[in-house]
Amino acid sequence: MVELLRKLKRALVAWRERAKVRSEAARAFRYDERQFMQNAGALHLDRKAAARAEIVMGYHVLEKGLTMPRRRLGFGKGAVVHLVNLIGSFERRFGTDDSQVRHAVAVLRAYRELHSESPDPMPRLDAFLAAHPDVPAADEPHVKRSDFFEAKEAPFPQFAASRHVCRHFAGPVPAETIKSAVELALTAPSACNRQHARVHVIDDSGLRDRLFAAQGGTRGFGSDADKVLVVTSDLSAVRWGWERHDCYVNGGIFVMNLCYALHYFGVAHCILHWSVSPEVDRAAHEFLGIPPNEAIVQVIACGMPPEEFDVAASPRLAVSDVLTWHGGEK
Repeated sequence: MVELLRKLKRALVAWRERAKVRSEAARAFRYDERQFMQNAGALHLDRKAAARAEIVMGYHVLEKGLTMPRRRLGFGKGAVVHLVNLIGSFERRFGTDDSQVRHAVAVLRAYRELHSESPDPMPRLDAFLAAHPDVPAADEPHVKRSDFFEAKEAPFPQFAASRHVCRHFAGPVPAETIKSAVELALTAPSACNRQHARVHVIDDSGLRDRLFAAQGGTRGFGSDADKVLVVTSDLSAVRWGWERHDCYVNGGIFVMNLCYALHYFGVAHCILHWSVSPEVDRAAHEFLGIPPNEAIVQVIACGMPPEEFDVAASPRLAVSDVLTWHGGEK
């Protein structure tokens, strides 16, 4: 009888704990929903930050095209018109003093210079660029492999600045190199050392193509990738309802460390978002064989790079745009 009472007491305590977590999680996700609806740029395009983000996404599409392995003339005409319209709207509402918008103009000029001998007229783009004569063409670096990885033994500031996304893949990545990169990535911090991150290596072209079709952002280079790393986060390590973001926060920290590790070992890699519908996420779990307790955080295309290739400039924001002081010295 005593043992039975103990079991009942433990079951009651466990039930109360689960009920508490369910209640916390429900409140937390309702808060997240309200915050998203009230502030997400997708729902508030009249805000400057949202308008800038849309322009950055627009010029990024063209930058990718300018640096693709098999670049073709005439690509992205619709994207060019859309970006011209976005910049015009931004400048009318918020002015012209913005570094990211200026780079968008520079990307458009680089696009026009690439098509300087094209027989197709581009009057709208030419008129737009004539109104921005002080903005030179963006320099999308053409690099040698040896130069791209030369800072791998340099002090961290130089090493970090040397890492860039690379969409040019020319050879297989040895399994031992992937293992070494993951081992190095495991030095990433995690909440209470719970080490949420897991890595699934996709080493089958059929699964790779199916995954990229679901992800939707690898046209022009995805078929060249030798391996794909799917980084997940184990939800089993989440202990409270308030930790609903922890799998992605800790998974993201691990992804950055993994990218540094891949760069250190000379592996070209491209980070791909996993912003998909629940149906696509569920299907990917099934065809990849990823357990349901693991949330997919990020997808990374990998391969060994060719001797020479192009990378996108993708300029960063100024520190003053990012850093906010709350008390103390500035």
